[in-house]
Formats: sequence, structure tokens, C-alpha cells
Amino acid sequence: MKKIFLVLCCLSLASFIYAGEIFYANGNGKKKQVALTFDDGPGAATQEILKILKEKDVKATFFILGVSAQTKKDLVKEIYDQGHELANHTYNHFNFYKYKKNDIHEKMKKEILKCENLVKEITGYKTNIVRFPHGFSRDIAKKIAEENGYTIVTWSFGCDWQTKMSQDEMYKSYKKNIKSGAIFLMHDLGKNKKVIGFLPQFIDDIKKDGYELVTVSNLLNIKE
Repeated sequence: MKKIFLVLCCLSLASFIYAGEIFYANGNGKKKQVALTFDDGPGAATQEILKILKEKDVKATFFILGVSAQTKKDLVKEIYDQGHELANHTYNHFNFYKYKKNDIHEKMKKEILKCENLVKEITGYKTNIVRFPHGFSRDIAKKIAEENGYTIVTWSFGCDWQTKMSQDEMYKSYKKNIKSGAIFLMHDLGKNKKVIGFLPQFIDDIKKDGYELVTVSNLLNIKE
């Protein structure tokens, strides 16, 4: 992992709200609400995660990756039909921190709209929240989001890609970051056995501490 990605992903981020409320890293610190988000899917972990969420009566936000959705349209539909929120994670998962070509504006726009159109084709729902791969949120990203009716949402904590962490270490890291307005990042593309293993207990911990689990749009009061 590159240093900039680790900085963005492993550390708790402050809340930033730009003109027109285009960018959020976490929600209102005064309301006892948190949001669970899942990136890169649908994938091998999605069914099991959906099962856990249903058992715990919790709604989450799934940042759909176009290339994953293209071959798993039934899973996108299932996520939507179960009442979870669909959000946009672009189509091809380009790392725009490394993208050096002059057409970056059009490339980013194309990535958003291609994923948006696919999700709409599958479910009839138009996404209005985007999370660029690797948390890309520079000024150009905010400009493109605003132009296309999107709000950028990153996260306040996530670490499930850290392969050297044990399940217990990972669980304790997430638990330590439970706080008002937290947006937790996890992934459902791979099997992700560690997340599947600790997610039920993590949800119980959040509820036990008096927090409500809501979708990102509810947490941030983003209207469709």
C-alpha cells in the first residue's frame, strides 16, 4: 500500500464540509448514529454480509463497483431489495492519485456515470453518493461531483485490508473507533472472512453503546 493510501485509510479522519456540502468524512458528532459501508462489491462476501445485516435488522450503504456489478447484477438487485443503500464507487477502480493524463476530468466523469447507469439499469435507482477509489477527494473530484449531482463520502475509519492483522486485532480496532458520526469502511468484494467473523459482535457493540446504525444518506441528511 502506498503511503498516501495508508494515511487516508488507517487514520481517523476529521469531518470536512465544502461548499454545497460536497464532501464528508464523517457525520454529526452530536448524534449517536454511525454508518456501515462496504466497497468494491458485490462480491464473494456480499451474501454473508447481507445475511448478518438482516439478522441484526441493520441497513448499510454499499458502494457498488461497476465491474463487479456487471457480472453480479442479481446481487446488486438483492442489496437494493433488502432496503440497503446503493452508492457509486466508479466503474473500474482507477487510482486517480496516479492518473497523470490531461483527460482526468472526463475520465472521472465517465467512471461515475458508467457505474450510475449500470446501477440504474439493474434497480431503477439513481445513485447520488460517490466514493472514489482510494479515497480520492482532491478539488477536481469535488468539482466533478458537484457538476453531476453527487456528494463525496469517504470514511472515518477502516482497516479490513490489513492482511497481517488477526480477526481479533481488526475487531478491536473497529470497536475502538465507535463514536458519533463514524463512517466505517469495509469491503465485500473478496471473501473477507475476518469481517464476516467479527461483524455480528461489532454490530452488537454499537447497539449496546446506544448508537443507531443508519445509511450514509440518513447519517449525513443527504436528500435524493
